[in-house]
Formats: sequence, C-alpha cells, structure tokens
Amino acid sequence: MSAQVVAVNVQIPALTTAPIVADFIAHALRVGYFNRRDVKNLPKDEWNEPGVYVLMTTDGSGVVYVGKSVDLRARVLNHDHNPRIDWQRALLCKRDTSHGFTSADIGYLEGRLASELGAIAGITVEQGKEDRDRTLPPHMELSLDELLSSILAAVRLAGLDTFKEADLPEDDVAVEGAVSTSPRPPTDKRVSLADLVAAGLINAGTELYLSQGGTTANGTVSTQGEILVDGVAYAAPSRAAQNALNSGRDDASKVLSSNGWVTWRVGSLTGPTLDSLRDQMVTDGTD
Repeated sequence: MSAQVVAVNVQIPALTTAPIVADFIAHALRVGYFNRRDVKNLPKDEWNEPGVYVLMTTDGSGVVYVGKSVDLRARVLNHDHNPRIDWQRALLCKRDTSHGFTSADIGYLEGRLASELGAIAGITVEQGKEDRDRTLPPHMELSLDELLSSILAAVRLAGLDTFKEADLPEDDVAVEGAVSTSPRPPTDKRVSLADLVAAGLINAGTELYLSQGGTTANGTVSTQGEILVDGVAYAAPSRAAQNALNSGRDDASKVLSSNGWVTWRVGSLTGPTLDSLRDQMVTDGTD
C-alpha cells in the first residue's frame, strides 16, 4: 500500500487475559488482539458484530487464516473448538461506527485481505471463501479499499511482516523497453500514478487494460493511486503489469516483463497510456 502514517490509539488492559484494543482513527476501525487461551474472555457486547479476522500460528510456518463473520466472537469460539489451523493468536476487526459493516462489506474485505496477505513472501493464507464478494457497486468497493491500509497496519501491529514487493515504487528508467512520448530527460519521470490521481488526470475506479504477447489483462486504479490486480494493490505500474500478465501461467520459465507505463491503457485497449498522462502532467507543470 502507499506509504502513510496510520494513527492508532492502543488500550492495554491491566487484566492480562483481556484483549488489547486498538482504534484506527482515520477509518473508524476497532481491532482486538488476543491469545487463543483467552478467547472466552472476549466481551459479548463488544465483539458479537460483523467484521473480518485473522488467526495466526506461532510455529514459524507463516500460516494464517483469514475469515469473516456477522458475529466475530461466535466465529472465533468455533475456531477454538474446530480449528482449521493450529492458531495461537488472533485479531478481530470491526467498524467502530453506529451502523457497522454489512455482510457484503465483510465479504469483499475478506477477499481483499486474503489476497494482500497471500502476496507476502513467507505467508500462506488459509481461507474459508476463496473469492471476494462482488455484489457491491464500484463506489462502495473503492470506499472499502481505503480501509485496507489500516487493516494491514493492524496486522503489522500484531507482529506479522507485511512487506511485499507490490508495495515498492519503481524507477521505470531501469525497466527494459521503457519509452516516452516526449524527449524530456529521464529524471523528469518521477511522476507517480498517485500524482496523476491527485491531479485529476485519472480517477479512482478507472479500469486499465493491457495486451502483450497475446495475453490481455485488466486492473483498477485505487483511491491510493495504486493498481488493483486480482485483489492486490501495486504501487508500481510495471509490477502490476507483470503480475497481471503472468497470473495463472503454467510455464514459470517464460515470465513476461512489461513497462506498465506504456502497456497499461486507460478505459480500453485502445485508450491513452499512463505514460501519455504522465507526459501531460509534466508538460502542464512546466508551462
């Protein structure tokens, strides 16, 4: 996800068997952390609400379970009796608002969270439902996508290393096949996709398409100025393009590389490239 500071208030109770609670202010999320031995101490009036959860192992395997429920407390109690994995720690995440999440909300977030964690080296995700709930309109998906930065920060606060290559920006000067539609020096190529979103040259929710080597793929621009491909947010267009092109390919020896700035097209396979929008921004900024 994009680099940013996530403000959080952490409440550590004196009673060591009570859950630690963290309030992620910007997105009105409440997260509870607890050990499996203390699952029965979860307050009934606090955690019998809709949300998503992550169960974590402590044996070094990196196996986690991502799930959702309209009653978080009841669901994790069930996992205590009938565990899918040998989990020892857990976090529960709900909306700290009067209305809370809907079942469609948590269905979508479960899929997004599982995809993001599954893209992290060293983490293996077990999941009850393998696909995201896609019954929500696009604008609602965008609003839920904004919550992922806080939810992933909550996972990081639990002690999991959430670094993934998809989070890295790119120096596209070094990308093989990089081209520009203008003769300006490569040092001017420091405009990011987030900059284009902030400038209004491309909107969050815009569909992107690419075609290369007989393979076509698509992605979506997030509110953070990233490209969502198969539920994973990529800060770098070229990494997003490469993963989109190679998703589901059986022959790992023939990995397709791509300069996403020139292969991603806006709106359709014949739309303008991201590179042309970047050129426009740099030109407008120097006029």
